[in-house]
Amino acid sequence: MRALVPLLLVIALSACGGGGSDGGGSAYAGGASPPADYIDDPPLWNDYVLGMGETINLAESVAVNFVSVDEDTRCPTGAPCMVAGNARITVKALTPRGSFMMTLNTNPDLPTSALFDYYGVTLRKLEPNPSLDAQGQIVPIPASEYTATLFVVKEAQPP
Repeated sequence: MRALVPLLLVIALSACGGGGSDGGGSAYAGGASPPADYIDDPPLWNDYVLGMGETINLAESVAVNFVSVDEDTRCPTGAPCMVAGNARITVKALTPRGSFMMTLNTNPDLPTSALFDYYGVTLRKLEPNPSLDAQGQIVPIPASEYTATLFVVKEAQPP
């Protein structure tokens, strides 16, 4: 009889469900089911496309935020330019050990990568490219249309 009481208690507790603290059994958006391609803590060593102001939470409690486009002097698509120009963005990274602000560039003659904590980030691409209107003037790009393709890696092991 003594052995039967703990067994019944375990069966009763497992039948109650539990699991999530929100009562819905899911940690995604108020108990709803996540999309089929949803990944908790995506891995490092991948390209990620972020819109202006977006943050991606990666593995190892690393988060990367696309803060701003500080300069965009890239040559417009279809225009004859002597130099490629440059777009400079600010990225903020967060790890359990702190917050790090970094400046990345599209021009390969300037820093396109930066290190933070034990990690690294590289700006692979900034879209859209500038374009010209019918009068040959550069069309301003709204901040909300920018997307940055960032490659995030782990550069070293903590001591």
